Amino acid sequence: MTLIPEHQKIKGHITRYRFHNEENSYSIATLKTEDDRKVTIVGYFPKVTSDLLYELEGTWIDHSTYGEQFEVLAFRRAKVASFQGLVSYLSSDYFPGIGPKTAEKIVNHLGDDAIEKILEDKNVLREVGLNAIRTERFYQQLLENQSLEGVTIDLFELDIKGATAMKLITTYGLKAATIVKTNPFRLIDEVQGIGFIRADEIREKVGIPEDDPRRIKAAILYSIREYGERNGDTYATEEQVFNYANQFLKIDIDFEPFIKELINEKRLVLEADRYYLAPSYYAEKGVAKKILELISTSKPKLEEDEINQSIEKIERLIGITYTDVQREAIKVAVNNEITVITGGPGTGKTTIIDGLMQVYSDINHITANFMSDHIKVMAPTGRAAKRMREILNFKATTIHKGLGMGYDGVFTYDENNLFSEKLIIIDEASMIDIFLANSLFKAISQDAKVVIVGDVDQLPSVGPGLFLKDLIDSGACAVVRLDEIHRQARGSNIVKIANKVNKQTLGYEDLVSDSDTYIYKINRSELKRLILRLVTGALDQGYSLIDDIQILIPQYKGDFGIEMVNEIIQEMYIQNKDISVKHGDVHYYVGDKVIQLENDALKDVMNGDIGVVSGIVFDSKDKPTIFINFDGRDLSYSKSDLDQINLAYAISIHKSQGSEYPIVIIPIVKNYIHMLRKELLYTGITRAKAYLFLTGDVDLMIYASNRETSKRQSTLASRLNQEIEDKREEVDEINPYDFM
Repeated sequence: MTLIPEHQKIKGHITRYRFHNEENSYSIATLKTEDDRKVTIVGYFPKVTSDLLYELEGTWIDHSTYGEQFEVLAFRRAKVASFQGLVSYLSSDYFPGIGPKTAEKIVNHLGDDAIEKILEDKNVLREVGLNAIRTERFYQQLLENQSLEGVTIDLFELDIKGATAMKLITTYGLKAATIVKTNPFRLIDEVQGIGFIRADEIREKVGIPEDDPRRIKAAILYSIREYGERNGDTYATEEQVFNYANQFLKIDIDFEPFIKELINEKRLVLEADRYYLAPSYYAEKGVAKKILELISTSKPKLEEDEINQSIEKIERLIGITYTDVQREAIKVAVNNEITVITGGPGTGKTTIIDGLMQVYSDINHITANFMSDHIKVMAPTGRAAKRMREILNFKATTIHKGLGMGYDGVFTYDENNLFSEKLIIIDEASMIDIFLANSLFKAISQDAKVVIVGDVDQLPSVGPGLFLKDLIDSGACAVVRLDEIHRQARGSNIVKIANKVNKQTLGYEDLVSDSDTYIYKINRSELKRLILRLVTGALDQGYSLIDDIQILIPQYKGDFGIEMVNEIIQEMYIQNKDISVKHGDVHYYVGDKVIQLENDALKDVMNGDIGVVSGIVFDSKDKPTIFINFDGRDLSYSKSDLDQINLAYAISIHKSQGSEYPIVIIPIVKNYIHMLRKELLYTGITRAKAYLFLTGDVDLMIYASNRETSKRQSTLASRLNQEIEDKREEVDEINPYDFM
C-alpha cells in the first residue's frame, strides 16, 4: 500500500462497536491500542473479531462534540497475533464445536500463522485430531469469516474505501476485489457514483496499460453519456466525442477500430456523423416508429355536427360555455389519433382535458361509472397526477404507476401487454424524456387515441431528448396551440410576467409589485431576513408551510443554495428538536417538510412527491425508523433510505415542475448566474397560483429572461418527418439502463 505522508498507523484490538450500519459498514468503535490506550475510531469498515490484532491507517480528527477520534482510511489484520488472541478467536462463537482445548492444539501445532496455513490446506486440521466433517465445517466457517474482511482489505489496498468499498461488496460480493482488478471500467456502468476518472485511477493502481482497449472504449462511451447527461442530448457528434475522450485518455489514438468494436457489441450506434449510446438510439427510434404507426391507422372520422351536438350537450350539463379555441381543441382531439395541446398558464389546458373526456364519453356512450375503464390519465410526477385528480375529479396516476412499474423497476404494460383504455391523456409532457416516452408508447394499443398536453416553453426533461418539442416541430400529428389567456387569468400579473419572460420582452417597467406579484429589489445581505419575513407573514395569514408555501431555487450548494435555505427555514420553524436523525449534514425532525428524490416502487412513492416527517422511533439497538406521510400514507424509512429524501422548504425549479403552489418565493442572486435561463425563470414563475414573490437582483431577472437554453441534440423530429431513413432492422430489446 502506498501511504500518504500525513496518514498515521495504529495497532490494536477493536473491543467494542458503538455503532455499525450493516448496509454500508459505517462504524464507530473503540480500539484498545498496543500500549493499552482506548481510542475512538470512525469510518467504513466491517465488523471484525476483538481477538485479533489489526493495523489501521488514517488521520486524527478533532470532533467538536466527541473530542479526538481516529478516522480509518485503511485497515488490515496484523501479521503477528498473540497466542492467546488466536486461541480466543478460534474458540469463539464464530466456530461452533471448537473449544479452548482444541483451539490451543491448533495454535500449538500450526503456530502464529495458523489461519493462513488452514486456508492454504484445510487438511492440516486432520493432524490435530479433527475428523473430515469437523474439518470441512471449520474450514468453511473460517472462509466465510475471512472473506469479507479480506475483500475489504484488498479494496482498501486499491485506495477504494468507505462507502464506495461497501457498495462494491454489496454489488459483487466476495468477487468484488477480483472484478475491480480485472476490469475497473465495468464499474462505470454497474456501480453508481463511479465515473471514468475514478475507474481510470484504479486501472493505474492495478497496472493495466493506458492503451488497453477497455479503457479506450470506456472513454468513448463515457464521453457520449456525459454529453447526454449534461445537455440532455440523445447523441454526440464525432468532434464532441473525440475531443472529450482525448481529455481523459491523453494518448494518441486511432478511434476507428474501437468504434467498430463498440458497434459490433451493440453498445454504440453510428448514424451519419451522430454517435448514440444504444439505449438512446433504440428508444428514440422506438418512439418514432410507434407514433408513425398510430397516426397511419385509418379510422373513420366523426362528423363535425355530431361533435358539436355533443359539446353543446356537455355545456348544458355542467354549465360551461367553451371558447372557440377550446371547442376546436376538443374536436381535433376527438378526431385524431395523436393530438398535442400546448399552452402556457391561464390558457385553459385543463378545461379542455375535462371537456374532451366528457365529449369522448358521450359520443362513445360511456357512463360516468365506467369512464376509468376507457380513459387513462397520467402525468410524469406524483404531484402533477394529484393535481389532475383534484381538478378533474378523476383517477390520475404517474406514468410509472400507469405502466405498472414493479419492485424491480420493470413495467407490467408493454408491447406484449397493452393498455385496455382507448383514450390516453398525458399531462405535463415537457417533463417526459425519450426513455419514458418509449416505454409509454409501447403500451398503447393501435386503436387508441392519444392526447399529449404540456407547456413546451417550460424546462425540458431532466433525462435526454426533447419529446414534446420534437413532436410539435415534426408536424407529424395534430397540434393545438393555446395563445389566448383565459378570462379568469387575464388580470393576473403572474401570467403577464410569465408571458413577458417567455417572449423575451421583460423590462424593468414590468417588475413592479401589482395585485398577485411582489418584487423586492434587495441586497443579498438582507435576503435571508426577507425570506423569513415573507414565510412568517404567509403563516400569519393562515397558509401552511407544508402545503402552500414553496421556495424555489436553481442550485443546491453554496450561499443561498437549497441546502442553506432549508437549514435556516428548519431552524426557525421546527420547534421540537429533542428527537432527530442525522444523515450526512442534514438533521430530520418530526414536522419537517421533505421531498422524495427518486422513484420507489416498493413504497409507491415517486420522484418529486412532497411529504412530512410524522414520526421518529428507535429500536432497542438505537436503530432509527423515520415515518414520512405522503398524502395520508405513513411510509417507513430506515437510515440507509435517507439518500432518497431531502428537506423541501426550498426545492429546485426542476423538481417543482408539474406542481402548483399558492405562494412561490424565488430568490435571484449572482450565485445562480451560470444556471439562469428564460426557461428556468418561466418555469419557476408559472408554479405560483395566488402569490409570487421575486426577490434579490432585478437586473439578473432581466438577464435571465434574455438567455435561452442551448438546443438539445435530438433526432426524433427528423425521424417523425422520415428525413432519416428507417433501416427497419430487427433488434433485440435493450434496457435503457444496461449501459448507463
